[in-house]
Amino acid sequence: MSDPERLPGSPARVERRERCPRYEFAGGVWIVLADSAQTGGHIANLEAIYSRGGGLPSMIRQNEAEFAYVIAGLVRVSIGEESDMVAQPGALIYVPRGMRRRLTAEVDDTRIYYGLVPAGSEALIVKLGSPTKLLSMAFEDRPVDASTAATFGIALSADH
Repeated sequence: MSDPERLPGSPARVERRERCPRYEFAGGVWIVLADSAQTGGHIANLEAIYSRGGGLPSMIRQNEAEFAYVIAGLVRVSIGEESDMVAQPGALIYVPRGMRRRLTAEVDDTRIYYGLVPAGSEALIVKLGSPTKLLSMAFEDRPVDASTAATFGIALSADH
């Protein structure tokens, strides 16, 4: 028997990715599959399609754990002290909250499915990205500034 106070605060839903909002951001096209408002803050799901060199800057998510599943392409990964790992299609990458990470696409049309638990920092993409109709990679890269990232609980860190 379930406790009514522990049930999700938002209704279940099914949505095709082609109908989800999309943004050009961080060297790719980001598809917001489910955000905080749609899941009662429990989880955010996104898909990113990067051009070579695309990816979020080196950062620390202060509020969420993150997982990334490589759908297509190759991704260079650094998590904490582990660096220069390469993730191929089928690889699952898990980054605990508070750990520095960087993911960079090694080839064009690299596709990554992201999950954030709990939801929240996906709003950074909505705030800084440019709405688009594209379902393939973007070519213009807009840098993420540290003060805006911090308002979403993300600390940008220097690459090493």
